[in-house]
Amino acid sequence: MAQSSSPSMHDHQTKITAVTRRDIFDYLGGEGGAWWGRLDEIAFLEGLYDLDALPSRDTRHPTARGDIIQHRMNNCDWENDWIFEDSRFQLLNGPDEVLLAFLARIVHPEVQPDVDRAARQVDELNRLLEPDGWALRAQEFLSGRPIYCPVTTGKAAGPVIPLPLRDDDASKLDLVLGQVHHLLDANGQVLARGLLPSATLTLRRDGGFFHPMPGDNWTDATYEAVLTVDPALVTEFTPAVIELIWQHLATVLKRLQREDVFSLVVEAALLPLPPVPQNWRQAAATPPATNQARRERAAGEGYPTLDGLVFSSRAELVVYQILCEIQRDSPPQRSIAILPLPSAKLRDAGVRSPDFTVLGNSRAVVIEVDGPHHYGRTRKADDEDRDRHWSRCGVPTIRIAHEQTKDPASLKERLREDLLRTLVPSR
Repeated sequence: MAQSSSPSMHDHQTKITAVTRRDIFDYLGGEGGAWWGRLDEIAFLEGLYDLDALPSRDTRHPTARGDIIQHRMNNCDWENDWIFEDSRFQLLNGPDEVLLAFLARIVHPEVQPDVDRAARQVDELNRLLEPDGWALRAQEFLSGRPIYCPVTTGKAAGPVIPLPLRDDDASKLDLVLGQVHHLLDANGQVLARGLLPSATLTLRRDGGFFHPMPGDNWTDATYEAVLTVDPALVTEFTPAVIELIWQHLATVLKRLQREDVFSLVVEAALLPLPPVPQNWRQAAATPPATNQARRERAAGEGYPTLDGLVFSSRAELVVYQILCEIQRDSPPQRSIAILPLPSAKLRDAGVRSPDFTVLGNSRAVVIEVDGPHHYGRTRKADDEDRDRHWSRCGVPTIRIAHEQTKDPASLKERLREDLLRTLVPSR
């Protein structure tokens, strides 16, 4: 190439994407006009490439120069936009500086003498280049006319939001909120930035309802921006935070031609209505469980139940039935209470749900039914840690292997003996 690039171009790491390149080619092939301007194509390209060093694609000619003369001047059997797809000139897949030098030459005074037209071309090219962090700027003058050179813009722009931005454009409004998040982050506003990802942005026409004060510039054609947030976060949106977010949001909305949005309000999102089963009347007749089998109930159906209680396995159901038999067999003065899967808050172990807690004689005992997964080394250590927490509360633990539930008679005798020992200890 005959033209060298500035150091800033070589330092730039962001690539102009294929999407941007295609958009540029579409513009130049349409309303952008002939890319060679008032020159012929050979004269235009000689300012960028060594045409005698590039190969020909026509065996009748040794170099690209003869190729172009044959197919663009003699036969004219190539389309006007032939160069955009020609890999020899690296406009589609080459380095950024190759394409940028090509664009700068299009608006050079030697190619485009009409200053106003060159300015319009630069405006459109910059609009297309901006998302990838590039722009054409006037840095020199020739006979009083600007010479445009490519420069980096510091950082790539945010998402491109096609105009107009309508009131019901939910996807575009979400991008607007993302741009506000980006601006807050760039300005180090960590608190305000962190509140936005869970919020939803909408635009609401005022109509004189929300701002009925006369003379305050609010009309039936003005809007307010509404941030809908989780009710638990509403208190985090202090007046100072709302004002900070609004300053950045107003900037974005103005860029998107929505100067009719006058302010920002924060509203709590409506909580979803609870699901109601078809048999809700029947369910309402039975008091809902709270801490009993909380995990199993939260997971839904599929767990065994009896007496309105839920169990996490069939083995636990067998143990419950045996405990009920022992309860019936016990004299009234030595009755026991059976609590399947109760939840308890322990000091250093969080909330625990033992398989059973049995109360009797002003004492308590925990019963755990161990399935096959309890036999691993890690789980065994975890079980020992659980037992230790209950022991600190003065509550012993009885552990039953799930295989023992296959012989209910033997298990009943064992449980009767263990309960007698733990709840009615000998003096």
